[in-house]
Amino acid sequence: MNSVRSFAIGAAATLGVAASAVAAPQHHPLAALIGDVPDTSNWPHPAATAGNPFVRSTAPAPDIQLRDQIAQLGKTLFWDEQLSSDHTMSCGTCHLPSAGGTDSRMGAVHANGNFGAFGVVPQAVSAFGTVDYGFLNPPSAEFDREVTPVTPPTMIGAYLFEFLFWDRRAGPDFDDMFGNPLPQFAQFGALEDLAVEPPLSPVEMGHEALDWPSGFIQAKLDPAFPLALVDPSTIPPDIQWITGMGAPYAKIFDIVFNGHPEPLLGAVNGVTRERLAAAIAHYHRTLIPDQAPIDLGTMTYDQMEGFRIMERSSCFRCHSASQNPQFGPNGLLVDPFDNLFSDGEFHSINIDVPRKTATLRNVGLHVKFTSTGHGGDGSTRVFVNNQSDLIDFYEQEFPPLGTGPLTPLERQQFADFLFNALTDPRVAAETFPFDRPQLYSELHPFEGNEYGLGTPPIGSPIVPNIIANSPPLILPNGGIDWFKVGVGDAPPNAVAWLLIDPAPAANHPLWVAGPAVILPTNPINAQGIGTVQQPVALAPAMLGVPFYAQWMMYDGVSRVFSNAAELIPFHW
Repeated sequence: MNSVRSFAIGAAATLGVAASAVAAPQHHPLAALIGDVPDTSNWPHPAATAGNPFVRSTAPAPDIQLRDQIAQLGKTLFWDEQLSSDHTMSCGTCHLPSAGGTDSRMGAVHANGNFGAFGVVPQAVSAFGTVDYGFLNPPSAEFDREVTPVTPPTMIGAYLFEFLFWDRRAGPDFDDMFGNPLPQFAQFGALEDLAVEPPLSPVEMGHEALDWPSGFIQAKLDPAFPLALVDPSTIPPDIQWITGMGAPYAKIFDIVFNGHPEPLLGAVNGVTRERLAAAIAHYHRTLIPDQAPIDLGTMTYDQMEGFRIMERSSCFRCHSASQNPQFGPNGLLVDPFDNLFSDGEFHSINIDVPRKTATLRNVGLHVKFTSTGHGGDGSTRVFVNNQSDLIDFYEQEFPPLGTGPLTPLERQQFADFLFNALTDPRVAAETFPFDRPQLYSELHPFEGNEYGLGTPPIGSPIVPNIIANSPPLILPNGGIDWFKVGVGDAPPNAVAWLLIDPAPAANHPLWVAGPAVILPTNPINAQGIGTVQQPVALAPAMLGVPFYAQWMMYDGVSRVFSNAAELIPFHW
């Protein structure tokens, strides 16, 4: 029995999930189980750890309220860019519902040749205890955004799998920060296990050598105000009570979790690793994409024919919980676990390492396909850049890796099933429960505030480049300690200053007027990267008033300048 089958049976036994709301032939072990009347708002009901139970809608009202508040806190955290080291990345940055829960940003190509997703600019903790733009380990002169080695898989419907990530490294249990087992999280804990990893990654949201025992993330979030970088008018209604309290995360976490029956969540204070994991995992358990045409029995004739093309091509060998999915009389799939459109298992169809089967749900919204952005038969790669490329790949491979050649009509029917019949319109439109706030980074693209040209050192073609993507947010508690401006491709070990002025200039090599402020900084490091961290004090007169910054360096021979950037302090 494969892991998804065992997961399905365990979930049904634990939660009383009925096999299906449709009377039909029993072809799957779940069909023989008798449980509660199916909750049609949950398809099927999410499995959850004993320590973080996701109760059914038939549970007592206080239990439902606790469940929903935890999920709403998780939704807030998932979309908050303050969870990253430099406040430029939220979990949701790489997981937009309108892109099927994947990354919609193009142009991110990893050194391994795969299409990935942009992350943070490489950072390290300096000798002063601050997070500086610095270097990864081993040292690197890279000052551009990092790129993940694979494309981000969708979080929508992820609650149905007991192993997560492409390499299945998350789950089924959730251990403590030292790797010790947590008895109450021994199974169905993949979502909790997944949630605590990206904030640590120096490629995704964290910085070099970041870990949970350091307490850095907890201490960073405790005083932070939820979604402080987000325009309040874009915050979804169900989480406005969190942002509307005017309280920091530490207080919100206590309001939500105090009194929780699990001591690991209820008997602690403020932001903790386990509380954060429980909240984000609960949010993921609300992302149930069960209103696609295939769920509602509204597939067209062509879409039904596309399904049959997949069936005859043995696509369901990997893209379903059973190899022979069946329809009931009204066109609905009999077995709710066939609705996964993934068996959750490894398959060696890429030339690097085996990958977990991707779900086909909402694939019509994707702009990147497969874990690498390629199709592969185990020895070659085929670039898959759009829907037509994906169909081309399937046609070039014979069953069970593909369909083989299709007639023009079959190709149209196959595409109609893949790209339309499996798409939940709520996901495409980002409506509840798939709604979200607009991110700061969507309004302020990376390097979109830079202007001018830098001046290279004498005898060198390398031009220093300013790093100015850190949001200049002003907070009422007296400022922030994470706002910073960096420089890369600078002369190693050079003396450096940051030039600041309320007006720009166009007098190469100076791109700031004045300057009004010449701020001495630490010397440029050996990798040619420098950082200055300067809290922006609360001054109402500064709100909305641009200031301009540029680096000046002296390498022992001549003055060297970077390009410049415009920074506009803001506060919602």
